[in-house]
Amino acid sequence: MNIRERFFPLLTTLCLVVLCSGLPFLWFVVRDRQLDTALWQLPASGDALSAAGRQNAVARELYAWRQLDFSPDTVGTEMDLEEVRQDIQPYLTRLCNAGVWPDTFLAAANELLQQTTRCTTLREASGMTTYSFSTANPDRYLRLTVSDYGTLTAVHGNLGVQEGFVPSDAVKAYRTLLGLDGFADWEEATPRGYGTSAPCYSPDAQLYLTASLDRWYFSMSVTSMAPETYAGL
Repeated sequence: MNIRERFFPLLTTLCLVVLCSGLPFLWFVVRDRQLDTALWQLPASGDALSAAGRQNAVARELYAWRQLDFSPDTVGTEMDLEEVRQDIQPYLTRLCNAGVWPDTFLAAANELLQQTTRCTTLREASGMTTYSFSTANPDRYLRLTVSDYGTLTAVHGNLGVQEGFVPSDAVKAYRTLLGLDGFADWEEATPRGYGTSAPCYSPDAQLYLTASLDRWYFSMSVTSMAPETYAGL
C-alpha cells in the first residue's frame, strides 16, 4: 500500500469532521443574514425600529419576524419526550439562575417534565415554536415558546406552586435575561387580564414584556409590538 492509499481515508474523514463542525456556524450566519436582509429591506414607516433596537439581537430578531407573512400551524406535532426534555432543560435552569423563577418553580417544572406523558410542538407565529407538556393531571401543564434563534419568548402554565413568584420582580429579571436592560425608555404599562400582572414597554425596542400570576397559573412573554399598537391597548 502506497502513502496515498494509506492516508487518503484519514484525510477524507478529517475533512468530513471539519465540515460537520462548521455547518451549525454556517447555518446561524445564513439565518442572521436573512434576518438582517428582511429588516433593512423593509420600507420606511412610522413603526421602523430605532437605531438602538437594530443593535440589540432580541429586538432586531423579533421585529424582523413580525414583518414576515406567516400561516400558523393548526395541528401539533408529537415529539420524542426524552429528546425534548434535554432541549428544554437549559431554558428552565436559566430562568431560575436569572432570578425569573424561584427554586420552587424549577423543582416543580422538573417534576412535571418527568411526569409528562405527551409533548407536542406548534408553529403559532413566524419564527416561533411552542412546546406543550401534558401530564395525567389535566390541571398541570407547561408551555414554552422558543424562537428559531433560541430566544425564550413565552413561558406559561400551572406547576401547582405560586410561592416566590412576584410578577413585578419576574418581569425585570426576565428583561435582564433577554439582554434588554440597555434600553432606557422602559415604561410600566396598564395591567391587563386577571390576577396580578406587571407589563412594560420600550418604544425604542418595540418590545412588550409581561409577567403575571393568577392563583397557580403563571405567564411571561415578550412580543414585538409597534408603538401604534401599544397605544391602542
